[in-house]
Order: sequence, then structure tokens, then C-alpha cells
Amino acid sequence: MQYRNYGNTLKRVSVLGMGTSRLSGKETDFKSNIELIDRALELGINYFDTAPTYASGTSEKILGAAFQNYKEKNFMVASKSMLSMEPTADDVLRRVDSSLKTLHIEKIDFFHMWSILTMDQYERIIAPGGPYEGALKAKEHGLIDHICVSVHCGGEELNRIILDGLFDGVTLGFNALNYRHRLDGLRLAASKGMGTAIMNPLAGGLIPQNPVYFQNLCQPGGTVIDGAIQFVASHPQVSTILIGINSERDILEAVKALEAVPALNENQWEEIADRLPVPAEALCTMCDYCRGCPAGIRVSRLMGAYNEYVLSGRDETHFHEWRKMYYGAYPFETTPCVKCGQCESKCTQHLPIIRRIQIMNEICGKEADKQRTLCEKYFPETGYPKTGIYGMSITAETLLKAYQTFYGRLPQQTYFLDSNPAKWGNNLFDTDQTIHSPEEIQKLGIERIIIAAPKYEKPIREFLKNYVTEGTEIYAL
Repeated sequence: MQYRNYGNTLKRVSVLGMGTSRLSGKETDFKSNIELIDRALELGINYFDTAPTYASGTSEKILGAAFQNYKEKNFMVASKSMLSMEPTADDVLRRVDSSLKTLHIEKIDFFHMWSILTMDQYERIIAPGGPYEGALKAKEHGLIDHICVSVHCGGEELNRIILDGLFDGVTLGFNALNYRHRLDGLRLAASKGMGTAIMNPLAGGLIPQNPVYFQNLCQPGGTVIDGAIQFVASHPQVSTILIGINSERDILEAVKALEAVPALNENQWEEIADRLPVPAEALCTMCDYCRGCPAGIRVSRLMGAYNEYVLSGRDETHFHEWRKMYYGAYPFETTPCVKCGQCESKCTQHLPIIRRIQIMNEICGKEADKQRTLCEKYFPETGYPKTGIYGMSITAETLLKAYQTFYGRLPQQTYFLDSNPAKWGNNLFDTDQTIHSPEEIQKLGIERIIIAAPKYEKPIREFLKNYVTEGTEIYAL
């Protein structure tokens, strides 16, 4: 493992730090989470980033249980206090005391004023009697070593915070997506002797989830993850890179990226940076700080779908397919946003969430109109012949779910067909209707067939000749 100075603090931290926000919060995973901490320490990771709310509130407990196994403190801990949870100096002192007991340590190495989004928040934090004053008192009492700051504000605001000179270190987002907006701040922080911990080096998973889009990050023999981590690590101003860990694989991939892939020199980094595409809009990092929507909307998930919409060049088909695959949402389903603005006030990137939901609702509304038209065409109220829907594909599922949504039931006199024997006899959705073999077409008296796999219309028509009568009508969606 490589180590670097954390600013002017004289502390040497591992280039890879362990972020614990993605640890499982399930009680059944507690032991395996401890084993992940042990594995990270084995591999030389000595910087552990936590917060009271990480992993459904269990992160500090997991670390505390793991640290009890070590007689010597050969690790460093970064924890945090948020203005909304600890608005006063006394609140911060209570937070520090609670965290120390939970972590089973005597001192927190790097204590952060956490998640500053606006200058108003910053001013309230450093005001007399505020959180910063509490951190100073905790430092005077020997309960923390260094006061740091975690920021999500804009470049000018970040520069102001750095130049105020109140902090020993800063945690900030820096990756192949946002480096254009963060590089100056990173360099300024290092020039002022501050340690720098980098969060979101993989852009919240966007980079590994879109390897084609980010293919220019790859070096010979390396993966897009390797390239993304080296893209960040190549800057000497970076003290440690926080990797969100959920499994041993996450740790090993990150270690491999540093040890098995050649480091980038300045010229190589600039060449890669010049080749990287520039997204048409700022993308969500899926941090989920926007949770708590009063309408019950999983906002970060929706923004993840919007990311795919942007990265695909606003391809609506890709948007629908991705949204269905990952979130189970049908293309015609809109989102009941009440436009209260709570999510936007919490967003660490200041994204126009309400406008983006509106755009997605417009796309889904068009699909709803299309599905309603298909329903009215093939299943009119005045009656229609016995119909077989052939091919239980996503296309068929979408049409049938749309009909069920619009009319409260599946279309009458309709049967469901597929050539895959594994599907025969299976129930459709939550109904008692089953999927049939093509051999049953004549037995069921089917007079019309709708092909739900239009890409394969020609071979399917040829195949069906063996099972239909001469007068059977055949259409394709």
C-alpha cells in the first residue's frame, strides 16, 4: 500500500481510504462487515471514514467492534458532525463523546464539519456558539486531533472556505466527471497545507456502470475502475481516496488499481482528460442525501435514471429499458412529485431535481399515450376476436401492465403464448392466467395473434404457419 502525507499534519495516510457509508446496515451482516474492516487493515488501509448515519446508523458500531480486536491503534478515523443534527457547540461536544464511545477509541483523528452545501451553512457553522466552536473545545480537551471540512458547494465557495484557514483538511468530490470544476480547489487546498480526502472517485458508480462512455480512462490491460482510480491518484495533492466498500471485491479492485496498473504522469493524465466526454448536464452521484421525500419518491433512483438518459445522448428507449431493468418501473409510469423542493434543498450538487422529474414525466407521459392507443386499437370496448399475444417479452409485459393500469384488469378473450417450454403453465403477473404453447392456438380458438417481438416478426410469422389456420390475423406491435 502507498502512503502520503495528510497535509501539514505529519500523519501518513494510505492512498486508499475505506468509506463506510455503503456497508450493509443489516444486523445479519454485522459480522461480515467486521471482517471487511479486518481485510482492509490487512491490506494496509489505515484511513477509515465514517459518520453517525452511515450504513443505516451502524457504521460507527461496526468500526468500534472491529477496532476492539487491535491492541495498538494502527489506523486513523475520520468522523463528522452535520449542522442540521448538531447546530450548537454543546451538540458537537455530545456528538464527539458519543462517537468516541461507539468507536472504542480515545481520539478522533479527523473530525469534519460535514456536508457544507452553501455559504449560509458555513457561516452558521463558524459563528460563535456554533459547531466549529464545539470542535475547537473538543480539540482543546484532546478528543480530536484535526478539524476538517467536507464540502459540496461551488468552486468560489470552496476557495473562500480554504482561504479562511480554519481547517487542517478537506474532503471533496473529485473524479473523471467533475474534475474540471474541482481541480483548482484541490490544488489550492494542498498549497495551504491542507490534507485532502477524495470522495466519489467513481462518481457514485456512474463510471463503472458506463464503461463504454468512459472507455478513454482505460489503460492497456486495465479496467475502467483502474483508470478512474489512477485518474484521481495521479495528483500529488491527493492525500487519500475514499472507496465505498460493500464487499471484499470492492477492496481488492481498488488495491489492484493502484498496484497493478502503471501510475499516470502529468502528460498522460492531461491526454486522458482531453479525451473524456463532457456530459451535457451535471450528473447525480447517487449519494442519497435527498432521501425523505414526503411523497415517498426514491429521488436518487430517479436521478440515476436521468443520468442514463443524459449519458445515452437522451435516448428515450435506453432510458425506459434501464429504468425498468434496475428499478422495475414501467415506461408509462410517471412520478407523483408534489414540487415541495425538499430534495433540492438537500442536494449536494444543487441539481434541478424538480425540472428533471418533470422531463422524465413528459417522456413517460408520451409512452402512456402510445400504450393507451395500442390498447384501444387491439382491445376496443366493442369487442374483438379471441387474441393470442405471442412472445412474453418486455414489450408484451408493458402493454399488458398498461392495460391493467388503465382498465383495472387484463384484456378479455386474450391468451398468452411463448415458444419457450420453461414458460408454459406459468402464471401471468398476479393473475390465474397462464402462458400457453403455440400448439394450443387452434385448440383455444385463437383468431388473431399479436407478435410482441417486432424485431423478429418475419421468422415468427414463418414459425406460426405450422400452428394457425388460414384465416388467422397476425399483427406486430
